[in-house]
Amino acid sequence: MQIGWATKDSKVPQPYGFISGHKVDTDEVLSVAYDGCRQLFWHSAQSQSHVHPSWKPGDILGSLLDLNNAQIIFYLNGDPLPPLTHVFSIAMQGFFAAASFMSFQQCEFNFGRKPFLHPPKDIPFQSFNDHAQMKDTEKIILPRHIRLQKLRAMSVEEGACTLCFDESATIVFLPCAHRGFCERCSLQLEICPMCRRHIEERQKVEEKLSVKEDVT
Repeated sequence: MQIGWATKDSKVPQPYGFISGHKVDTDEVLSVAYDGCRQLFWHSAQSQSHVHPSWKPGDILGSLLDLNNAQIIFYLNGDPLPPLTHVFSIAMQGFFAAASFMSFQQCEFNFGRKPFLHPPKDIPFQSFNDHAQMKDTEKIILPRHIRLQKLRAMSVEEGACTLCFDESATIVFLPCAHRGFCERCSLQLEICPMCRRHIEERQKVEEKLSVKEDVT
């Protein structure tokens, strides 16, 4: 498991805006990741050891993105490491939280929905959710098997976006011509999730009459 930051200019695909199936580490100069098992940082195909003990179930990893001072600080149960500055020599904006997992690994992410157990000391900060425009249910990312169970139990409108299931799928990607995404979700994508081709244009198509159907 590796947790950290990437930017919109990185090569890491963003099918869900936050979590990617690709590693957030070894070949990216525009990302930095914390590896708590091997006690390493990863950036631009290079690793750097850190002094935190190897993490264990129940530990809390915190991360502070400080754009004013061009640094990233990782905390394990409130214990900070020295700031990292590598990525800021190339990027100063467009950051998003990113993580990669192996099979059966899982963790809970808190973007401010609940009070932080180990907030940064003596450093003013804001949480993602201070500026979020999402419903409470959208702020929770569930393990895949639980999410699938919930999807099977809910009703989805025919023609709904295949990512959020809320808005109508009115966007077609060009040149690949794949569709099935709403306007909001399409703007978060740089690469088509279906074929991995770069999206050059997003074209709006006419909405169809929607009916309810059960997800099976």
